[in-house]
Amino acid sequence: MAVQLGMDLSEAQKYRMEQLNELDEIRQEAILRTNLVQYERAKWHDKYIKEKKFQEGDSSLLFDSKFKDFKGKFQNHWLGPYEIDKIFSNGAVRIKTIDEHQTPLIVNGHRLKIYHKPRSKEKFVKNFQGGSAIRMAKKNPSSPLA
Repeated sequence: MAVQLGMDLSEAQKYRMEQLNELDEIRQEAILRTNLVQYERAKWHDKYIKEKKFQEGDSSLLFDSKFKDFKGKFQNHWLGPYEIDKIFSNGAVRIKTIDEHQTPLIVNGHRLKIYHKPRSKEKFVKNFQGGSAIRMAKKNPSSPLA
């Protein structure tokens, strides 16, 4: 081919080496652009992830995955409450039921959310009688409690 183009062998080799170097530079630029795009996407994705902090003994609710495709308007998508028994380093969590059998179950931590136990009526009344709502009503005269 070099003879057909009127080049000697050394010029053809130099030309071919320049083409290969140029091709390598194009590949390196593509790799850098790909890494940059992947970094930006990961940064955008991680911005919307809320980290869940579980501790042993917390109460939690388990997502019922049968509702993953069907988002029923009046369906409860959470099961439980369960008690967190152990947290593993890979994100798995062992939970147990709070009934008398205490059946253990290992699930992915992403399927759990913290369950805040409702206050009892006595605690609510005690907190209300502590004057917090009355103090707020005195500060704001337009409140219906004032």
